Amino acid sequence: MKQDAILFIDVDDSTAVRYNYREPHFAVARAQGLVCLTAGVTGRRHLQRLRDDSDAVFLLDALNEEAILDLVGQLDEQYQIRGIFCQAGHPSAQGEVGCIVARASRRLGLVHSSPEAIAACNNKFLMRRVLKQHAIRSVPFALCNDEQQLQQNAERVGYPLIAKPPFGGASAFIKKCANWAELRSHYALFVRDHGGAAYADFYGCVHTLPEDDGQRHDYIPGRSLLLEGYIPGIEGSVECVVAGERVHPLLINEKLLLTERSGTVLENLLISPPTSFTDSQCAQIREYAVACLHAVGLTNAVVHFEFRMTEQGPVVIEINPRVGGLYVNAALRDLAGIDPYQVYLSLLTGGQDVTAQLEAGARKVAETGQHYAMLAIYPQHSGRFEGIEGMEYLDRNAAVLEYAQQEPGHMIDADIEEHYLLKCWAKVDDAADARALHDAVSQHLRVIIDNPVAG
Repeated sequence: MKQDAILFIDVDDSTAVRYNYREPHFAVARAQGLVCLTAGVTGRRHLQRLRDDSDAVFLLDALNEEAILDLVGQLDEQYQIRGIFCQAGHPSAQGEVGCIVARASRRLGLVHSSPEAIAACNNKFLMRRVLKQHAIRSVPFALCNDEQQLQQNAERVGYPLIAKPPFGGASAFIKKCANWAELRSHYALFVRDHGGAAYADFYGCVHTLPEDDGQRHDYIPGRSLLLEGYIPGIEGSVECVVAGERVHPLLINEKLLLTERSGTVLENLLISPPTSFTDSQCAQIREYAVACLHAVGLTNAVVHFEFRMTEQGPVVIEINPRVGGLYVNAALRDLAGIDPYQVYLSLLTGGQDVTAQLEAGARKVAETGQHYAMLAIYPQHSGRFEGIEGMEYLDRNAAVLEYAQQEPGHMIDADIEEHYLLKCWAKVDDAADARALHDAVSQHLRVIIDNPVAG
């Protein structure tokens, strides 16, 4: 008799693990009696990582649809594959795994997200283009592959502007530029140092984008830079679940404290539910998130939707086809009563109670009177992270519900991307209480970084 199983396609072969995604989904799957299988591409350096929490590991000759289909065919005698998934927000140098898995799943008749929508979410140039086609509030934008294009398009987009890779992770090489000198300097830094980013694999691979305006657009990792009009206002996120084609905008987070570095923007403190948005604004934010997700066509997904609230209304920053980072999972659990990993697994395997569960979660969020805070501690300079002193303060603090520290022993660059050295999830009374907690944690803990690199 065949065993019911799920299959995860893993492309994270970095020195330090980039995300905790496969593991929590597998924990839920095992509780439901499913076998947990993982596939990676031949030549992986960190194969043991996959074996540690998988019932079986398989190696693909290449990251493409045919390789996945061949593997599923080989597994057919022993397993009934109920769903195939990946971290869809990780476009790797080997290919856009989210799109590849979606197309393979579609050919197998399994539940999947729209591959075209995943492409539009991961490539922010495509996202802006889709929103423009649907006349949804956005900002001017341009994709540039050299200095000449950069200077010409910057004049059209207008200063100040945001310059960033169209693909990417950990807010790497994002900068607000006020003039050509700043933009030119940022581009030179990006071209020179892009390969040194811990999340460099997230830039994806060279390819030509689908034409829309009659112009050919080539995407080249380490050369292509996206320009966007600067979006003023308070920043936040909407945590959504798309069940089939129906979007459920469950929870809004407000970012209370952001820090701009020379090549990245750090999220230091968030509060859930938000305290700066009125009920009317929250309704507008949810409606806007739904409109954007319908426009890109995303289906069957958990989504982290980032925006800024302007005088004209919310404007999207990015759409991530995955569970949000920091403690978004805890926010969904404690505020909506929802385990995002269980919900996504139910979507993949055809669970029948997902819609009722999401509707109940939305009601729970609306009725809550408790606020929660996510906070993060980042390095002040580059070097080798050796650990944090004073962690006992977190254990003694009744407000702190959870915390996690980055694994020490790795070199980090503090100026080009975000590194969560520590993240916390806590109960707070309001925004002032959240800020006080952030300040207290910063004062009581001491980050140890050896061999600082001048930044």
